[in-house]
Amino acid sequence: MKLNEYLPIILGVLKSPIVIGTVIAMLIVISFAKYVCNYTKKPPKPKGKKNKVVSPAQNPAPAEENSEAAEE
Repeated sequence: MKLNEYLPIILGVLKSPIVIGTVIAMLIVISFAKYVCNYTKKPPKPKGKKNKVVSPAQNPAPAEENSEAAEE
């Protein structure tokens, strides 16, 4: 048989709905398998730290007053 005789048979097979459906199904399966193999879990987002209410810092007594209290 020559190539001219095989061509209608090859085209008939490739145009078959069963072959087209099988190819589409296999592409979906392969795509899903590739996704599963390459899947990595995203790192968790750092949660924002809650701002604690900072009480106003008590100012220490000025140095002059401390020195006077120490002299007495």
